[in-house]
Amino acid sequence: MPAGTARRHPARAFTRRRMLATTAATVALPPVLAACAPGGQRQDDATDALLALADAARMDAALAVAAVTADPALAGRLEPLRAARMEHAAALDQAGGRAPGSAPTPASPPAADLAAVRDSVAAAARTAGEVVPQASALQVGLVAEVAACCATYAAVLQ
Repeated sequence: MPAGTARRHPARAFTRRRMLATTAATVALPPVLAACAPGGQRQDDATDALLALADAARMDAALAVAAVTADPALAGRLEPLRAARMEHAAALDQAGGRAPGSAPTPASPPAADLAAVRDSVAAAARTAGEVVPQASALQVGLVAEVAACCATYAAVLQ
């Protein structure tokens, strides 16, 4: 290479990590920004919605267990999701004022597969995004985190 000639680097590849970050930001950012907009009608309390999200998180964890029961090869892919959704359920219960251990246990799904789990977490991401405008400032961060996590898992489980 002649002196003084700058070496050009090819454009960085769109890596899996970039794809996940982009997906999470795409889902989480608009509802958060909408919640911050002046003049929005915020209830400053989304207790019922938070508890519904917690119950849905438990159902997602049960779906993951059913899918792994049907196909043990999915355990490595779905165990982190199951653990994350149980953490979401606990945090949402606390934010919604539900006493620890008082949450209803979801009925075990008769059977599930990877597509059912993916569809369920995608729906959870959309629902969490819809709850953000109702949530108080303290609740927005938790709900946005749940939305981003679920959107990311929905993308990864393609």
